[in-house]
Amino acid sequence: MGDSSIIISPAKTLILFGGGASILDFALASKRRGLKTYVFAVTRHLDEIINDDTSLTLKRALQNNEVPFYHVSNINDSPELKTIILDNKACMGIGLGEAYTFTQETIDLFEGRLFDFMVIRLPQYRGGAHFTWQILRKNRIGCWNIQVINTEMVPGVFDSGQILKTREYVIPQGARIPQDYFRVALAEALKLFVEFMDEIDAGKEFKLARLQENFSVYFPRLNTIKHAFINWSWNTGDIETFICAFDDPYAGASTFLNGERVFIKDCQADYTEGGFHPFMSGLIYRVHGNVVFVATKDCALVFRKVCDEKGKDMISGLKVGQRFYTPVKYLEEAMLFNAEYDTEGPKQKEK
Repeated sequence: MGDSSIIISPAKTLILFGGGASILDFALASKRRGLKTYVFAVTRHLDEIINDDTSLTLKRALQNNEVPFYHVSNINDSPELKTIILDNKACMGIGLGEAYTFTQETIDLFEGRLFDFMVIRLPQYRGGAHFTWQILRKNRIGCWNIQVINTEMVPGVFDSGQILKTREYVIPQGARIPQDYFRVALAEALKLFVEFMDEIDAGKEFKLARLQENFSVYFPRLNTIKHAFINWSWNTGDIETFICAFDDPYAGASTFLNGERVFIKDCQADYTEGGFHPFMSGLIYRVHGNVVFVATKDCALVFRKVCDEKGKDMISGLKVGQRFYTPVKYLEEAMLFNAEYDTEGPKQKEK
């Protein structure tokens, strides 16, 4: 590897690290190319649902497609990884949202062929919950970066590898919730992966670019259950954006009704009703069919999905005159909560 460019020798074996639907897409594309393919993941990634329609988990999807996988909490202590690399020639490693920080010893096993696919415009949007933060900021510039993995990279916290390939794209105007952003990103990721592998086979020289730290932006990880409480004092647009940002595939933004916590999705602002006094914010003033109309201080919100904590639909039981309300203590706790994750999932740690 030189200081400004790199030529990557073609791989015969691909080892994937991480989770999400792109792991399966990459694994199947790799197998079609005739590469031996393996996946290493932690518990929360293997148990993650990658198809909402069928509730298919990554673990089951890999099993169904006969992709060998390993449940490994600490990749640097994995005998399975070392055995695969020693028993196979020309191994390449690719991370996709992996939970691992690689030691130099592990990096060296790949002989310059260990890379990470990062679904943000580096160094902007470092951290976690990328699409939620993008929706909150009304940002529609999507990007995948392929970076060289180094020992300084901490999942969900810090990315510092040199960039060897970038693919930017525009998120369509019709995309409103994280699921929409995910769908577009998945398609773009597979295009980038295939293009990257084709260029490697063709002997392309990749120019390396260092991150411009003066443009660095960091937003922390989020936990929907802890963070996504609706503040009814906000204006309508901010509430609408907030609810959209925690919509599918997440649990939804939440508030309280008659002392019980509820989760709201499928929200849209309605500016035809005129404004309301701030004291009226949160009041249900119309229920029509499966649609709920709620007052806010400058216009109205229309909800099409309101569920209880067990996921049961509540719209049929809602009545005019009821009020959605979030006690201040929940709003304060959301602002102070620090979302941390380990290999098993979220840590319930407050600061």
